[in-house]
Amino acid sequence: MSSKGPIGGTLAIEIEMRAEAASSIRALGQRIERQLSELQQLGQQVRAMAPSPARNKKLAEYEEKRLDAEYRKWTLIVQREAMGLYNHDDVEEIYRVPPKLS
Repeated sequence: MSSKGPIGGTLAIEIEMRAEAASSIRALGQRIERQLSELQQLGQQVRAMAPSPARNKKLAEYEEKRLDAEYRKWTLIVQREAMGLYNHDDVEEIYRVPPKLS
């Protein structure tokens, strides 16, 4: 009888947990990508508008979405760190949150 049998016990649980965490990180990255795309479009709209109450409302919407994108990126970094990934240069490069508009 061989000592090499099917994976079981805590190793199987660890593998399953890491797969679930990777899936969660992938889903969060996709949400951030969609949000950044929407944010870019909203920013273009704001920049094209003349100063007005309507522009101020769009600007407030832009800033709210921008802050939410920053928060989501932060949660992505936290989840990566929980998996032992500590270099986030790629996250900063891929998920660039646009600056504040005035």
